[in-house]
Amino acid sequence: MKIGITVNFEINFYSNGLQQNIVFLNNLFNSYEDTSSYFIYQGKKLNEEFVDQNFCIPYEELFKENNFSFDLIILMGFSINKQTLKILKNKNRNAKFILMQCGNQYIENMTYSLFEKEKISPVDDLPELDEIWILPHYEKNKTYMKTYYKNEKVKVVPYLWQNLFINFLIKQSGDLFIKKAPHLFNSKGVIVMEPNLNSSKNCILPLYIVESYEAKFPKTIDSCNLLAADKLAQNEYFIKLVLQLKIYTNRTDFLKIHKRKTLINAISNYGSIVISHQQDNALNNLYFEVLSLGLPLLHNSSMISDYGYFYPENNIDEAVKQIELILNNHKKDFESYKKKTDQFIDLFSLENKKNRKLYYELIQNIN
Repeated sequence: MKIGITVNFEINFYSNGLQQNIVFLNNLFNSYEDTSSYFIYQGKKLNEEFVDQNFCIPYEELFKENNFSFDLIILMGFSINKQTLKILKNKNRNAKFILMQCGNQYIENMTYSLFEKEKISPVDDLPELDEIWILPHYEKNKTYMKTYYKNEKVKVVPYLWQNLFINFLIKQSGDLFIKKAPHLFNSKGVIVMEPNLNSSKNCILPLYIVESYEAKFPKTIDSCNLLAADKLAQNEYFIKLVLQLKIYTNRTDFLKIHKRKTLINAISNYGSIVISHQQDNALNNLYFEVLSLGLPLLHNSSMISDYGYFYPENNIDEAVKQIELILNNHKKDFESYKKKTDQFIDLFSLENKKNRKLYYELIQNIN
């Protein structure tokens, strides 16, 4: 079976988890003996160690005469419109087309409709798709996706993760980071890595978790660092929120705003306690990166409540208790913590037999 997965190489692999998810899926398909998977790309061809040049095909090649030999195209890194889908289907009637939506389509539609001023067009409904795949943490959107895309064939597929990208960043960081346990870097500094693009993942609740902790345990935490928050610093409402916080008024140079950086950069420079918050976005690559390094992850994802340090929903009081647990116990309990997180990561591995079987059956049984 010959598979193509769409990807836009203009988007940085460390600024969008989707880019990494494309590589993970491509690697999985290429690990099957009877399957070859290719990047169907837009943008400039990349010379990266995790992108095999022999498996990259420009999108434009699909439209050349007698050049469409794919059995399956997965629209993942970019979609196409109705007219283009019909053209490609006419070139090869036996080819299957799947849309894999790795984001929260409902929140995207809501956010762009209510707040987005830029000229962004919604994705076509594409009723002629053979299937639509969504990730497990978006299962509650299944009927929404059926209605939005006018397609009843919506399936929930496994979430996949590899340590490929985080290991690449560690390799680049040099001997210092490799030789020292990551959780010992800035062990009393907090970092918040949410992208701050919409309601699903942002720094607001983590900010107030730190505020509450500081009120109960003054000057215990060294710093609170908000990554990918430089745009918020231009927002008048956000500025007024910050001006009300005791962690701003009572502590000098404690609350810091930074541009988006990689996790390795953030750990090395700012802190190793990662505070996260999400709404309807219970799995994301940040969790896997943090847990793979054995870092304390304070999060509210009910899907992984047995791992890291969990607080339910928006419960700040429980989050404060978990920070106290991190500061008092994480260092001495590190080995058992790391052993447990390794077991968690195995559940989503490309080598996991269940994941391999499910994806193989999916591509072999497209209706």
